[in-house]
Amino acid sequence: DGGRALFLASILDLLGHGQVVSVAPSNDPACLPEHPRITYVTGRAHERDTVSRVRDVVGGGSTVVILGTRGPHRRMQNEINAYRDLVPVGSYLIVEHTVLNGYPVRASFGPGPFEAVRRLINTRGEFVPDSARDRHGLSFNLGGHLRRVK
Repeated sequence: DGGRALFLASILDLLGHGQVVSVAPSNDPACLPEHPRITYVTGRAHERDTVSRVRDVVGGGSTVVILGTRGPHRRMQNEINAYRDLVPVGSYLIVEHTVLNGYPVRASFGPGPFEAVRRLINTRGEFVPDSARDRHGLSFNLGGHLRRVK
């Protein structure tokens, strides 16, 4: 309901720059917080039209992409493939919910975000996990902070 987008926009206010593009399958404008740094895009994150609208908003700017879907492996791979080239070298692709499927919670979830991250790391070589981001262990994104290296 826009809570994460509002939090991230408030952090960007402190930094003095940046924007948040929030993607959701359905957005009820009456329920979403308004903030000048937030743009809402309605659609499924991995669908071509949604990706195109996000690209239009982002333009050529430097980007950190956060994928917050708790979807199955294939859907997570589709989202990663749709947005990874928006992340410039030195910036981050953050895949949330990598703790699912027994890493260490909800063992019955099945392959999902964790497996999609492993596939990206093992097959592409353009992202590496930044374990410094996991040092406190208080995250649903363990191993999912990926820094683009090439």
